[in-house]
Amino acid sequence: MWNTLTATARPIVVGIDGRPDSEAALHWAVATARLHRAPLRVVLVADAPELQRYVPYRPDVAGETFMVPAHPSRHPSDDDLDRALAFARLRLRPGTVTGRRAPGAAAPALIEDSVDAAMLVVGTRRRGPVATATLGSVSATVAAHARCPVVVVGTEPQAAAGRPIVAGVADDRAADGVLGFAFREALARQAPLSVVHIGRPDLGEPRHPERYFGGMVPTLAARLANYASRYRAVAVSTRLSAADPGDELAGASAGAQLVVVVGSRGRGRISGLILGSVGQRLLHDARCPVAVVHPARARTPSRTTTAASRSA
Repeated sequence: MWNTLTATARPIVVGIDGRPDSEAALHWAVATARLHRAPLRVVLVADAPELQRYVPYRPDVAGETFMVPAHPSRHPSDDDLDRALAFARLRLRPGTVTGRRAPGAAAPALIEDSVDAAMLVVGTRRRGPVATATLGSVSATVAAHARCPVVVVGTEPQAAAGRPIVAGVADDRAADGVLGFAFREALARQAPLSVVHIGRPDLGEPRHPERYFGGMVPTLAARLANYASRYRAVAVSTRLSAADPGDELAGASAGAQLVVVVGSRGRGRISGLILGSVGQRLLHDARCPVAVVHPARARTPSRTTTAASRSA
């Protein structure tokens, strides 16, 4: 089974800053752009420490040693951006990789770049004494405010290709964005999709238990049936759980290659400005990348995916 992909203009955007977690985000974004045959935009959002960019200089044997810029005509962050672009261009089609150095704070710069993006990829350091500060300053802020789905990638090793995509859904319209994104990624990655619904286990059995949740409400069952019929190449399993959503999805992440959740479920103007308790929990505790999809922000990936088959 393989994928035939039709081009559109929306790029995958990845934010980097020279740290190991942003390097992991770059690798994930490059691999995803290759799967979708999508353009990639690399945005460098922070400068490396200035002292790392200076070299000793002694004008003569008896003279005093000075510290001078290694590249006087270059900005201190240019080397980091150049390395990232070289890495991406070696792995993607010619002419599909662009990059820029964004001045100012990281989060506003990335949110600005999300306006025309299919998805935005950022790194984060999960757990440890600096995790909360890092998430609060960049990753969680971007995930809450970006105008496209946001994928947050930790420094954990990349999951094996055979692992499933896990989608956490609820019985509301926000499930459309989560399911659409999850099905598209599962098809592109030729991965199974596991849909987890946190709800009441006493609503009765569905008509087709091999396809739908045990006890799934009719409106959500209809949405899942619609996506399953459109993405027939994706093997779908479903599960109803009465556990805490954060616990359930954090546990599922240990055996997944991507977890997809809704960004917020509130109503009114403030709903788009919060990440949601489940999203916050996963950004801290997930063992794989996490995709945060807000209602009405799910977009067709950089390429529209249709299934085709051929013999091996």
